[in-house]
Amino acid sequence: MNLKSITFRCSAAQLNRLERAMSTLACENRTNVLAAALEEFLQFAEQKEIAELDLFELVKRINTEGSACEFSSQA
Repeated sequence: MNLKSITFRCSAAQLNRLERAMSTLACENRTNVLAAALEEFLQFAEQKEIAELDLFELVKRINTEGSACEFSSQA
């Protein structure tokens, strides 16, 4: 597998959440946390009933059954 590096900037709030997740999940680095989160989201999004939603319906669904924070406030 030919791995590629991705660099991005994030807000202080996002960085804090990432560091809390690293601590909670006992992950050694940010890459592991982001890879796990992406994999979980893709598994969620690939479900037939989820894949049929448009973007607005998807955000509403995530707000309804997701974390305690509203999806839009996590960006």
